[in-house]
Amino acid sequence: MKKFFIAAALILMNHSISFARIIRVGFFGTPLANVDYYTFANAYTAANAGDTILMFPGTQLSATLTKKLTIIGPGNWLDPTTTPKGNANEQANPQEATATSVTLNSGSDGTVITGFYGGTFFIAANNITINRNRSIAVYLSYNPASSVVALNTSGLQLNGNYLVQIVSDYANGSAITNLTISNNLITQFTLSALNTYSGNISNNLWAYDNESPITTNGGNSTFSTNAGIDFGNGVFLFQNNIVISYTNVSGASNYNYFAFAEDGNVVFNYNLIAQSSNPSNITSNGTGNVVLAVANIPAVFTAFPLIGSSSADARYQLGAGSAALTVGVGGTPIGMFAGSTPYKLSTIPTIPSIYSLSSPQGNNPSGNTIQINVSTRGNN
Repeated sequence: MKKFFIAAALILMNHSISFARIIRVGFFGTPLANVDYYTFANAYTAANAGDTILMFPGTQLSATLTKKLTIIGPGNWLDPTTTPKGNANEQANPQEATATSVTLNSGSDGTVITGFYGGTFFIAANNITINRNRSIAVYLSYNPASSVVALNTSGLQLNGNYLVQIVSDYANGSAITNLTISNNLITQFTLSALNTYSGNISNNLWAYDNESPITTNGGNSTFSTNAGIDFGNGVFLFQNNIVISYTNVSGASNYNYFAFAEDGNVVFNYNLIAQSSNPSNITSNGTGNVVLAVANIPAVFTAFPLIGSSSADARYQLGAGSAALTVGVGGTPIGMFAGSTPYKLSTIPTIPSIYSLSSPQGNNPSGNTIQINVSTRGNN
């Protein structure tokens, strides 16, 4: 019965998205003609610009896109029995949909991709939204025609992703403008100074807690593994972010892990920084920034550096009395769970989901009538 986790979501979506078709990939029930397809490639061929493609658990997204589409997976960290734990009661079916290589070429402007595990996204179009995904890499200024020809893009939005690498693909004189990077856990941010950049980087988290056993600290897949935060001399507002490095409570032996580079055109406002190797720019080129002592780092989050019984992403919620609760303008919270678009546990897409599906008659009821209890929620 758990296989029907997204059927109700589809019904609800039909009421709110009546202007475009919804196509399904990997639907568990009896397939409908012109609606259901076994692979994304077949669904993509059938789709028109503006359509939505709904990817069911166990499916895979790999494509070069030249149409504007909304592509939706089920989310991540859905199984509370894994180590580190996923979150309970997010989807009745705990499987994920995966992504591998996705190129967004001219014609795909305005595409939205959400709810996938893994994948490398090559950006060669405008107004692309990559939100609520896990363990992804995003390459800016990708030119499929040539590595030496400039390609200008604008309006890329990266929101609510868990473990995202952001890098510039080619140093070719491209201009990447109006970037919005918010409410992510970022593992790498490396931009080439031979391109130009502009945008806002707000309410994100960089967190390092040493490469400790998965049972105690969550394992090295749950925190940043790249020491450089390189802005490529871009013009950015870096605001309401948390940057924390923790090896042990002793300040003397807790090495400076994060290093800011090529940040002369960056304005730093209302950030919480701990163990940055270059905090001077943070305090001199901006306002309202806080540099935290190493001994106070464990109190910032609910389960950091030790993950304890927390889920992989819930560990980064702000703890009671956290210094990050009052760093923002007017004493407001900062970080990935703060702001106008806070991070959602399990990177659940912004569509309704069935999070519980059961029968009081058990798994093998007798008779011709079966009572099914369905629990749903919206995920905006």
